[in-house]
Amino acid sequence: MSNKISKERKFTYYIGLVLVVVGFILFISSFFVDMIPMSPSSFVVRPVIGMICIIVGNILMSIGAKGTAGSGLLLDPEKAREDLKPYSAAKGGMINDTIENIDMVKDMSSRKGESEVKEIIKIKCRACGALNDEDAKFCKSCGKEL
Repeated sequence: MSNKISKERKFTYYIGLVLVVVGFILFISSFFVDMIPMSPSSFVVRPVIGMICIIVGNILMSIGAKGTAGSGLLLDPEKAREDLKPYSAAKGGMINDTIENIDMVKDMSSRKGESEVKEIIKIKCRACGALNDEDAKFCKSCGKEL
């Protein structure tokens, strides 16, 4: 199977998204519309229907994004792996994009080819005991000749 999400799964995802939005609007509207005197039952029914729409919408979005086996609706590991391929590829791509944008990682990956390690040798001044680079002619601390 390819890394493409089927039209049915996309349709399921978008139906779930619409249900979540409608459920949210129903739930929130009960706080604003019920300020106007109406029947007390409408205050209870609208938010309950809204919450049900939100829950069902989230389930449909999960099934649409991850497939029936990938979302845990079917217990089939092989099918779950197939269902999650596009989802995992997208997540892995986002992680790789983030890693590529980190300067430190870029610097580390560019240095992998450099296997040469430069040794630094220090010379101790006889007069004061300070450490100086091996090519120094005078001590950086006391100024005497090395």
